[in-house]
Amino acid sequence: METFENGSKIKKGRLNILDLSGTWRDMGRQYGALAAGELRDMYDKAAEKFLNTAPDPQLIQQTADKFIANYPFRFKELMRGMAETSGLSAEELRIVNAIEVIAAECLLPPQCSGIAVWGDYSAGPLVYGRNYDYLPWFKELSGDLTMAAFHPADGSLSVATIGYAGEIYAVNAMNEKGLFLELNNGMPSGGALWYDSRIPAIAELLGFMLDCSTLDEIESAFQTTRANFAYIVGVADGQTARCFEWPVFDVKLRLSHSRPGLTVLTNHFTEFSWGLPRPDDRKYWLTRTRRTNLLNLAKHFKGTINETVMKNIMDTRIDDLGATTDLTLYQLVAVPERYELWFKIPDEQEWTAIDMKEILRPRED
Repeated sequence: METFENGSKIKKGRLNILDLSGTWRDMGRQYGALAAGELRDMYDKAAEKFLNTAPDPQLIQQTADKFIANYPFRFKELMRGMAETSGLSAEELRIVNAIEVIAAECLLPPQCSGIAVWGDYSAGPLVYGRNYDYLPWFKELSGDLTMAAFHPADGSLSVATIGYAGEIYAVNAMNEKGLFLELNNGMPSGGALWYDSRIPAIAELLGFMLDCSTLDEIESAFQTTRANFAYIVGVADGQTARCFEWPVFDVKLRLSHSRPGLTVLTNHFTEFSWGLPRPDDRKYWLTRTRRTNLLNLAKHFKGTINETVMKNIMDTRIDDLGATTDLTLYQLVAVPERYELWFKIPDEQEWTAIDMKEILRPRED
């Protein structure tokens, strides 16, 4: 175990796990010191892919600067603390924070698949499976994958995010109340509009997890907040899951009338009240095929799905009628009621158990 001030770092296979506590500036200092190597690697890879090859490198920095410009103050404080101890400048850290946004502008946006089962579909409490799919070269960053557990001194809830080092937002997260969240791209249905004038939705999601104790509170947060881009977000507690289809102009809770106890998220909206046609499957990363395959697997294993079966479902490749592809960078399976999570990097790290209760240290109400 490595320590710095009130923070610590351990590794579970390739995954770095940071335990941070104190003010946001304090946690930033701990983050910067403990993840200095991973942050440097992220920046060097970004420089290699973007800064050294872009016709105008200033545009890369401008994208990173615009991305963080409207961040909440507490997250900017975290970044300031990181700049004090990481060995990277504030400008370099902003590029690290925005590396996936920059990559999406240059090439293609993230894809991803998710499935939650409960009730008649599960063999016990709710189980959530999730594939994080992105550009193939991000496999070079597998050693920089990081779980950052924040224990703020400001009274916010403790939250653990899972992503790449230096990314101060939430595409995967669990909080001390046992809420689990994961995000998918929703562009095939919600369009490609991007608003620099709004707080990035993925930063807002981190705020939701810091501030919300229940699914009802999370739903209120969605209803109150406008996204800067189109997303599909799944949120679950120990008993049920909800899916929010969140374009820049509205948000709708997806209602499942025919499959109570099951929700599947890929990259297109399926709430019928949108009145949208289904997107072209080939053009949009086989989003319909992945969804259909996961629905069929859930139907096949209905009533027997626990964490072991869910791992097998997530391990099933698209060629074998699953949803995992060559673009799947890492995978998660979560049982929020028991604060259990498993993490996998295809071809690099098999399913690895992580005790989220130990990491999040839930407080009594």
